[in-house]
Amino acid sequence: MKKKAYLILFFLWPISASIVSFLINANFFVSTILFLGVPSVFLSFLNRKNIKKLAVFSLIFAIPISVVMDYIMEATGGWHVPYSILGSFRLFNFVTLDLVLWSILEAYLILMFYETFLEKQCTPKLYHPNLKYLFVIFYIALGVFVLLYMFNPTILQINFFYLKMGITLALLPVAGTLLKFPKFWNKFLNIAAYFFIFNFIYEVTAVKLGQWSFPAEHQLIGIVQFMGARFALEELLFWMILTAMSVVAFYEIFDDDQR
Repeated sequence: MKKKAYLILFFLWPISASIVSFLINANFFVSTILFLGVPSVFLSFLNRKNIKKLAVFSLIFAIPISVVMDYIMEATGGWHVPYSILGSFRLFNFVTLDLVLWSILEAYLILMFYETFLEKQCTPKLYHPNLKYLFVIFYIALGVFVLLYMFNPTILQINFFYLKMGITLALLPVAGTLLKFPKFWNKFLNIAAYFFIFNFIYEVTAVKLGQWSFPAEHQLIGIVQFMGARFALEELLFWMILTAMSVVAFYEIFDDDQR
């Protein structure tokens, strides 16, 4: 009964966060706290035994992806985050630390939701031995990015990068996991359904408040328009539909029991 009550609360939360964001004209950082931070803290109180494990995975998973993706998307104009809580400071001239925080909280919230409402139990270890492989792969990729930035930054001007990253880090991992472990279909569809609604509300709110935009539409495969908000078709396909399943896929393969 408590879980059902909490689920109702969680379905109402993005609506509440959106209303508050519009009322106070929230910037990107504040909206991140409202949409992602508050429910993350709430679930952490319900699932205290999982905090360290999910926090470690979220940091390892989200930091390299957010740094590389934000740099290339900002550099090519695929998306733009105009405001940072740190003012004009941007890592590698383009990456806002607000977006890095956003990515960590997004991954953490997805996994906390997954462990709270869709899993029977969490593997008690702080991290699974397989996690070291994810760490090595992701941070070697981050190291390569840093070297390219230092010595040949023009090679990082990658066209249609959102599409390419979406296929590589969302579509293929989800498809591969479901083909190998078809028992995950029900869990994946459930978490995808919730976060589609959540992220759709968040997207419309953020775009209408100018928290992010997509200036170079030629870098995108299409544009979606809804209630005056214009956003990338890739946002719909990869962030709203596939991201939650992708995070869970990486988590199950590299840091959980695959059950």
